[in-house]
Amino acid sequence: MRNSFFTHLFKSGGTVLFCMAIMSPCTISAADSHAGHADISLMTSQQDKIVVTGIVTDSNGEPLIGVNVLEKGTANGVITGLDGDFTLSVSGSESVLVFSYIGYKEVTVRVGSETSFSISMSEDTQQIDEVVVTALGIKREKKMLGYAVQDIKGEKLNATGDPSVTSMLSGKVAGLQMNTAGTGLGGSTKITLRGNSSLTDNNQPLWIIDGVPFNDNSSSDASLFGGVDRGGGAVDINPDDIESISVLKGPNAAALYGSRAGNGVILITTKKGVKDKGFGVTYSGNFTWTSVASTLEMQDKYGQGTQGVFDETSQASFGGLLDGHDYTGWLGQPLQYKKYGDKLKDYFDTGFSQTHNVAIGKSTENSNYRASFGSTESRGMFNDERLSKINIDLRGGMKMNKYLSMDSKVSLSRTKATDRPVYGKGGEVYQLLYIPNNVPLNDLKTFRSDTQRHIYYVNPGPQTLNPYYINYQYSNMDERWRAFGYHTVKIDFTPWLYATGKYAFDYYHTNIEDINRTNGIEAQENESYTTQEQNFYEHNLEFMLVGNNNIGDKFRIGYTLGANVMYQKTHGLTGLSKNMANDEKWYHNSALGQNSAEQDMTERMTRSVFGSLQLAYNEYLALDLTARNDWSSTLPVKNCSYFYPSANLSFIFSDMIDKTWGNLPSWLTFGKVRVSAAQVGKDTDPYRLYNYLTWTQSTNGPVSTAPTIKANPDLKPEISSAYEAGLDMKFLNNRLGFDFTYYYNMTKNQIMAVPMSGEFAYKYINAGKILNQGVEFMLYTTPVRTKDFEFNLDVNLAHNVSTVKELTADAKYVSLNSKGENMLVDVGAAEGEKLGNIYANKFYVRDDNGNIVVRNGMPLITSQTDSNRKCIGSIQPDLLMSVSPSFTYKGFYLSVLFDMKFGGEIVSVAESIATQFGMAKRTEYRPEEGILIPGVNEDGTPNTTRIDAETYYKSIGGDNAPAEEFVYDASYIKLKELAFGYNFPSKWISKLHLSSLRLSFVGRNLGYLLKHTPGTSPEGGYDISMFSQAIDFTSVPYSRTLGFSINIGL
Repeated sequence: MRNSFFTHLFKSGGTVLFCMAIMSPCTISAADSHAGHADISLMTSQQDKIVVTGIVTDSNGEPLIGVNVLEKGTANGVITGLDGDFTLSVSGSESVLVFSYIGYKEVTVRVGSETSFSISMSEDTQQIDEVVVTALGIKREKKMLGYAVQDIKGEKLNATGDPSVTSMLSGKVAGLQMNTAGTGLGGSTKITLRGNSSLTDNNQPLWIIDGVPFNDNSSSDASLFGGVDRGGGAVDINPDDIESISVLKGPNAAALYGSRAGNGVILITTKKGVKDKGFGVTYSGNFTWTSVASTLEMQDKYGQGTQGVFDETSQASFGGLLDGHDYTGWLGQPLQYKKYGDKLKDYFDTGFSQTHNVAIGKSTENSNYRASFGSTESRGMFNDERLSKINIDLRGGMKMNKYLSMDSKVSLSRTKATDRPVYGKGGEVYQLLYIPNNVPLNDLKTFRSDTQRHIYYVNPGPQTLNPYYINYQYSNMDERWRAFGYHTVKIDFTPWLYATGKYAFDYYHTNIEDINRTNGIEAQENESYTTQEQNFYEHNLEFMLVGNNNIGDKFRIGYTLGANVMYQKTHGLTGLSKNMANDEKWYHNSALGQNSAEQDMTERMTRSVFGSLQLAYNEYLALDLTARNDWSSTLPVKNCSYFYPSANLSFIFSDMIDKTWGNLPSWLTFGKVRVSAAQVGKDTDPYRLYNYLTWTQSTNGPVSTAPTIKANPDLKPEISSAYEAGLDMKFLNNRLGFDFTYYYNMTKNQIMAVPMSGEFAYKYINAGKILNQGVEFMLYTTPVRTKDFEFNLDVNLAHNVSTVKELTADAKYVSLNSKGENMLVDVGAAEGEKLGNIYANKFYVRDDNGNIVVRNGMPLITSQTDSNRKCIGSIQPDLLMSVSPSFTYKGFYLSVLFDMKFGGEIVSVAESIATQFGMAKRTEYRPEEGILIPGVNEDGTPNTTRIDAETYYKSIGGDNAPAEEFVYDASYIKLKELAFGYNFPSKWISKLHLSSLRLSFVGRNLGYLLKHTPGTSPEGGYDISMFSQAIDFTSVPYSRTLGFSINIGL
């Protein structure tokens, strides 16, 4: 079946991709220099009118949709269709055609004896360069939209050659927050647009690539005691293939995409063949090195021991001052009682990454093609950590005849990672948090021998492990093969009406291997070998009917009617074996112990119909209406249908003033107000309507497990209702401009699990209301522009507040700690509070005045209960901001990106662990007379009793520490990107037969200019959950990347 699938795929796409028509049209110059070339095919009507036809493209050969084609001096005109084509009946050969399009220079052409025109329009930097991709891939003039869309193109998208599409997008879009886990190469990225809105952590946006839904399912089993983060599917995307990214920020913009688009949409448009000079061949290469930039601040005065005395059996660092005296180490080696390096820096290697991309592509009036190959090889900072990626992208399109055109794309990728680091207490970073100063890392590299399975500076235990042994203990591999693409057929019925049919697919197969050689303490028979096969398949069948009509010289109407069927299936197979017959021979059939297999699968389907209507008056007043209805298989029949509409209104008052009175002030270039309203539904995961037994394999055969969450056959879809208003202004011929947006989004009928008594611990219900409201502000300026020098400055700001307006009578508080991790805090939702508030598991007992209550010199600590919670912060920032200055001087350019966050909190569990063992910087304070805790005794009198430092730090550190001791302001200012390069002049490189050549120095994550955490990164997270965003635990130390890139065109 799989072979037939791919055979069909390549047969259907092959004609379009590789069979390009060879045409030699007879061309002559038009009367106007802008006109390009024209084909002669004279047609006259009985009234001596002439019918003219043509295609309008940009300077790259891309068709321009919606260009106004007007017979000068009349109200007679049309707009171009999806392929940039037009047909217009004019009065005679003396008629003059005027082509106008926002962001492009106006073109005028006298008809003369020509009736078929090929018009090329060039961009006008003094105009508004804003044609954006909107829902369903339809290109629209941004000025006519009634909602917020942010579009990123060209060099602004990836100036530093970042191999990760999520990383390169971070900081470039107002209201878009990216948190990439510090778990190694290709870690998970939590993406939120306009804040979190789901009580079940369903906050990720929908990815669309060239109209194809792209699954970014994140896979992370990182937890308190171990696990590996394998990241999300977005790592499969090759950034070098991307032409532009449009971010649809809310239900208003994404309503036509249905239930999966409630959290916004990231629309990626990939490159096509272009009409540039040369062979159409490009090459880009990037070479970067990554090293540790900062780590948790550690004390460097004291060594291993207890009560101020060296003790070789002690794991902690409460010994004496590092005085350099000689002693004998655990291997019998001579050592000195001194500091041996910085463990959290010296343990890690310098990472290296290289990417190579080659593409070839061309475009003619009737066809285009592009083929690209990309390769990425990355070596991480952990021993043997690797990530490699190969991308192949094939795209082609052609106009078969006057009525029929086709477009196809196939993207293939293979992403493979080996030896990803283990997270948590079972991982390497955890051990580095407590190793004493006087223990040399080099000596720890002797971690096993013929007589000892696990060698450490103290006796190893379940959480006391040699980091080098851990690196040996675990091996893992994950490899994903992926194919996605589409085949589109377009039929032009008339110049103003066409239909499209599209088949789109996304398929990937993942192999995973995990090897655990045991920790060297438990029996060797417990060694295990786990393999997984995961398959994901989704296809979409879509039909659309699209029309555009001018009604007189003032009115224009556009309309869309369509239907979609989405089918999605997953299938997984897991094998587990223990106690291999032969050492280092990992093969299920050779297991002497447990040998079992488990299988899982899901299916879902959504059927949809949708439509849109745009009414425009004189191109300055536009009303957009959309409607969609989905039928989801994951909801009960009586509730599976849900309808959601949207309405958007835009008013370009600057154009109205100019067209009505003709006296627009010289300082005002553009002004628009916009309002919109929309509603979007969300369904749920499969199989939540009925309870099913889960079967697993044990050493004694299959075992059934009853579900802990009671299913609900009456579930309803979640509903998000959104309202938005905005003001867009441009001044001084676009030298200064801003976009301002206010939004209000209410999500109700949340599908959530709440506690219950009886047979089940939880049950699914519809309940809860989450309110997201905020503002976004985008400022773009060109303060200086001369012949050779230009300075641009872009600023993005966003403020969002997510509030829990209502939960349910069964639960006034919902924990977001789905894994039940004991990491000092809980992150949850309480009625009337912010979504994502941080609550301490343990906290100090305080009197009515806020003083810490002390007993025998020690602070009293109490635990959280349902009636006694203490909020110590929130994962919500008050302000997200980025500043992007760029400079060009002749061929030189410099671009910089400062990424900023103000507000919100993070809890440093890492510092808590280091405090318990006497290694955190704060533990350097060890007065001989003991530590006096500022506070009061239980009778209210001031505390005067001192306690020794070791007792104090052990009591406030570790797993059960009072979280308020380790909570920090998560604000930061980060120099995220820097690129400095030179574009070589054509006169220099033409002798080398090159059309372009650019060399650049690049840097990423160069450092924090402001932060409040103790050396660690203020950006938490080890997966995409809200809970992990509040935690800094065993993340890879903050690292910076430096390198260079080269870009060549032939």
